[in-house]
Amino acid sequence: MHRGPWSVLVALAVAGFVACGPDGSGPGGTQEPDLAFVEHDPVAPRLYNPRDSFWAKVGDGREVELYYRDPQNPNDYGVELLRFEVPGDGLYLRPDGTPFAPGDSILITVAVVDSVRLLFQFSPAGLRFNPEHPARLRIRYLNADHDFDDDGTLDPDDDDIEMLLDLWRQPAPGGLWFRVGGVKFEELDEIDANILGFSRFAVAW
Repeated sequence: MHRGPWSVLVALAVAGFVACGPDGSGPGGTQEPDLAFVEHDPVAPRLYNPRDSFWAKVGDGREVELYYRDPQNPNDYGVELLRFEVPGDGLYLRPDGTPFAPGDSILITVAVVDSVRLLFQFSPAGLRFNPEHPARLRIRYLNADHDFDDDGTLDPDDDDIEMLLDLWRQPAPGGLWFRVGGVKFEELDEIDANILGFSRFAVAW
């Protein structure tokens, strides 16, 4: 597997989410038509694994990655698109609200749900993570269309828009979107964020 820099954002779970609800969504959600979603570059490689699953287990940190295909070898993975990590002490409440016990595990699935936009579905719905030791999500938009304003040229206006990019979450299909408040590394085309609960996630502004 490809490895790269990984930011641990535990401080955000304590400070940045104080004003958030139990699912990590803050006040003042945004209607979907009012958001501009980052899209895959039309010439980007196809996805190697647009859907993947893993067993998260109490006491054992585990992760899953989604990749684009290697342009030189389409049967192999290339650039990383997404990485999701659950630390050993990250599992908190099951979807039915019951707590996890030592050694318990649960199957987690991550899927790309849009062939155009950087839009992802995480399941099972209702799963909660420890606010003090949250799950961590990294999305790399290296293979996204960097002509963010869709005017046919890459210019300073696109750089200004890139400064506005963030991770957003939609707790319920068709509902409002809420800014997660990730940390963006523009030189890496990367957004890192703490995750307290599951829903749809997207890179947008």
